[in-house]
Amino acid sequence: MCWLIPGLLLLASPQLLAHNHELSLSGSESQLDLQPWLDFALLPAEYGLDDVHRSEVTWQAASNRSDLNFSYSEDAVWLRLSLKSTTSRDQIWFVHFPYSSLNRIELHGLGPQPELSGDSVPLSDRQFAHRDPSFVISLAAGEQKTLYFKATSGGSLTLTSQIWSPQAFAGYSVSSMAVITLYLGMLLAMAIYNLLLFSVLREKTYLCYVAFVVVFGVGALSFTGIGSRFIWPELGAYGSRILPLSLCLSGLLGTLFIRSFLQIKQHLPQWYTPLGVIVWLCLAFSLLSLVAPIRVSIQGMSVLAIITAPLVLACIVQAARVRVPGARIVLLAWSLMIAGMVLLALRNFGLLPSNFVTTYAMHVGSALEMLLLSFALAARFNTLKEQREKAQQSALNAQSELVTTLQEHERQLEEKVAERTAELAAVNARLERMAMQDPLTNLANRAALEQHIGEAMRRSQRRSEYLAVMLVDLDGFKQINDQLGHETGDAVLRCIAERMQETARESDFVARLGGDEFVLVAESILDRHQAAALAERFLDELSLPIELAGQSIAVGASIGITLTRSADPDMPSLLRQADNAMYKRKRSGRHGVSFHEPAGGY
Repeated sequence: MCWLIPGLLLLASPQLLAHNHELSLSGSESQLDLQPWLDFALLPAEYGLDDVHRSEVTWQAASNRSDLNFSYSEDAVWLRLSLKSTTSRDQIWFVHFPYSSLNRIELHGLGPQPELSGDSVPLSDRQFAHRDPSFVISLAAGEQKTLYFKATSGGSLTLTSQIWSPQAFAGYSVSSMAVITLYLGMLLAMAIYNLLLFSVLREKTYLCYVAFVVVFGVGALSFTGIGSRFIWPELGAYGSRILPLSLCLSGLLGTLFIRSFLQIKQHLPQWYTPLGVIVWLCLAFSLLSLVAPIRVSIQGMSVLAIITAPLVLACIVQAARVRVPGARIVLLAWSLMIAGMVLLALRNFGLLPSNFVTTYAMHVGSALEMLLLSFALAARFNTLKEQREKAQQSALNAQSELVTTLQEHERQLEEKVAERTAELAAVNARLERMAMQDPLTNLANRAALEQHIGEAMRRSQRRSEYLAVMLVDLDGFKQINDQLGHETGDAVLRCIAERMQETARESDFVARLGGDEFVLVAESILDRHQAAALAERFLDELSLPIELAGQSIAVGASIGITLTRSADPDMPSLLRQADNAMYKRKRSGRHGVSFHEPAGGY
């Protein structure tokens, strides 16, 4: 009987069952399914790791299950994983749960506090930013670790998991993101295309389809994990409501689309009221998803799909039997979508195993449905066109008038597009000009000055000519503002700006820096005498009295000049040199010209 003792001890101690398998990692693995090495236990949701260690937990081998889908449960599922590194160097691994809709997973065993992931965990609280729940595991050479994962979710507890090397996980992430981006891009393209059709045709069927695709696309953002990763990363638990809300609303909009597209009231009036009931049910479940617990909302969404989808399908089958235009394509499209939804719902309730087909059935079904429904819209258009042509065979004049009308509409549409394009170009040009223009004087502003001065410096360097930068500061302008008011001051500035523009040569550039400071950039300057002569010309013009409201206002100016013929100084340096020269002039007596004197001379 002694041979029974080890077996009895093994049966009596659940903890001994914990270490009967261990995953050894040699570093050569790229990706492994973790189910053969996992133990699991269903425990109350409030249990922590200390409670697990203190309790007599019966761990079960995950390899005894066909999959790791635990359906809907108020309990938490604990997974235990023993890892051992057999390499001679430190290694990093990624543990990945590919079901994006898991609400919360805690990883115990890496530190004093659990690491977090899941779509209801704000991105800033997650250990690793990924669209799916994922964790980074570091193993030193020869290190052994026992990890505990605690999973809770309002939806299906699907805990299929893998361990990846960094390179393999990066490749998987890129390729899966490419596929999802293609999927979401297709939805967006279908929505935009049919929105354009609606804007032209003004037929509500197209608008129903666009709304259906957009709302379903929001749900797709949720169940692919893109939403919680990129769109609403910090919504936390509130973000988990987006999935049931959007899918219930898409059921509502999809039913309205079917009712409008197949003209149910005209062809199948007996189905009009049942479809209306489905619309109200979808609306009720949509509102329920805003206030009910997440688990109730998602279960309600799954029940709604199982109940209403076959009813809508039966209506479409009847429409196909009576040869409603486009019904056969809609039947094929809706069948694919419904098959995907039902497979996913049955998998969520644990009635079907969790595998690639049941997990991604709705992705594939919805993608094919959107494409086929677009074909159905095109087929409907073609069918209606054929019917019109047959009806108009006996009235050639009416047909000709219709063609003319259609051509006129097309021409008007082209004209509107061309008009709007031209208007947009004009607005853009006007905005660009405004961004480079001083609003008071309509002179160039500082941004335009900075853009012009660099080009002017390069031209002067190529020609071996001087570029003169003149800073003009009005004398006595503050007294005008103080004594006569800001409105008069603004009028004086506008008058000064006009005089400077009129006095400037064709190649000169005049800008306002702000206040009573202006800048003149003069090219093709041979020496300082020519620059001084040009500045004196401006002084003579600016010193002329300004007649405003019966008053004669005299304004002087101090001009600081700096010369350069290289492209090295930047605009701030040139303005600083001209500013210093201008203040030198103010100190020695206002209304005059002063040059910046470089160390080596000009």
